[in-house]
Order: sequence, then structure tokens, then C-alpha cells
Amino acid sequence: MHIFKPFLPLLFLAAATTATAETRTMPMSWTPASGQTPGPVDGTRALLETGPFGASMHLSSKGLTPGHAVTIWFVALQNPHLCEKNPCTPVEAMGMVEMETVAVNGGGTVVPASGMIEVSAHLPAGPVPTNLFDTDLVSPETAEYHLVIHDHGPLIPELAADMLSSFRGGCTLESVPPHYPETAKSDGEGGPNTCVSRQVALFVPSELAN
Repeated sequence: MHIFKPFLPLLFLAAATTATAETRTMPMSWTPASGQTPGPVDGTRALLETGPFGASMHLSSKGLTPGHAVTIWFVALQNPHLCEKNPCTPVEAMGMVEMETVAVNGGGTVVPASGMIEVSAHLPAGPVPTNLFDTDLVSPETAEYHLVIHDHGPLIPELAADMLSSFRGGCTLESVPPHYPETAKSDGEGGPNTCVSRQVALFVPSELAN
């Protein structure tokens, strides 16, 4: 079963628009908090296309736990030059107001028996109604992007809608990292599970790449 949040349908761009777009690809990587050894996940792929229109992503990944609800987060750091180094850390991305971060759910799904998922989404430039921060996407071409697979634990049927469309759906308050904004703590109905970010793809602007 694949359920995607309707706010962010993938919109393939007209040729006139993609002429000014930049497309990059990289594998997904395990995050330190995931319980796996940090590093690339073989056989995975994240694609990011950016331009004045905003950003579009497509990711395919594996190694996830069957039956778990996961959400995919589109995080755009609009002032990455303020980070100590690049890629920026999660604390810098989600805990520094001056970063002008945009963080929004790009889709949700229940992991099938294969442990593999595939998700596409588009983040348009301008106001972002479901953003965890009070920011607009005004610098899509120079932002640093973190594409995050967020695991909500085993699907709880009565909380399914929130677990597939919010940050905290189905999970304890304690599982929200302390440096995250207050909106993350109230985004979705809580539950007994532990939320944890499993995988991430980090796209650093070329002029900041170390």
C-alpha cells in the first residue's frame, strides 16, 4: 500500500522550465540514529531537480522494516553558508532559526514485505502551507536539501492517517529530537511508537561542497 500526501504531487515540468533546472542523484544513507552503521545503502537512489520553480525529488530505497509507516521529508536549508561545515548537521538544519529552513512532508507509505519504497514529490517555490517553520521557499536553487525517510514504527490502524502525513503521528513526545521546532511535537496524534529517521540523502550546493 502506498499513500502519498496530496499537498505534494509530483509535477513533471515543461521543457521550457527544465531548461534552467539542475538535476543531481545520490544513494540514500543510513543515519546514525537508525541503528544501522552510517553510510550509503547499496541499490538505493535519490534524485533531486531544482530550479526557480522549486524542487522535485524521486527516491527509491530498501532495507526498511515491513509493516512500518514511514514519511519522507523535504528539508530545504536556505542559508547553508551559515553552517560550520557542509553538509549541515541536523541540529543546524532544524534548530537554527537563521537557517530559514523549510521542512515539509513529501509523502507517506506503509513499507511492503520487500522492504522497498519509491516516492516522488514536488516542493513549489513560495509559501509552504504545511511547513514546520514559518518560512517560504524563496531560494530553491541555492538551498541545501536533506531528503529524510522518517520511520513511525508498526502501523497502528486507528492512527494510520496521521502516521502517513505528519511528523509525530503514532509516536511518543520523547522520540522528537529536542532541537526540533515545537510544531514538530504537535504535528500529528501521538502514540506508543518511537519515531526515528532511518535514511537521508544530503544535497549540498556545489559552491559549498567540501
